[in-house]
Amino acid sequence: MATKGVRFNKSDEEAINDFLEKNPYFDFSTLARMAIIKFIQNPTIELQATDKFEDNKNETNRIQ
Repeated sequence: MATKGVRFNKSDEEAINDFLEKNPYFDFSTLARMAIIKFIQNPTIELQATDKFEDNKNETNRIQ
């Protein structure tokens, strides 16, 4: 089995470390495994719409 890695930005890493310090029964590996399995069983992601392209309403979006 291949080794897997995950990259976190500083704020994510701080949040993870804070959670692990407050919940000593978990270690990072267990937390990651639980999150991955939960996602595999119910692969849902909530997305938020953006209004970034609102000014370009009249332009046609094409895949090239």
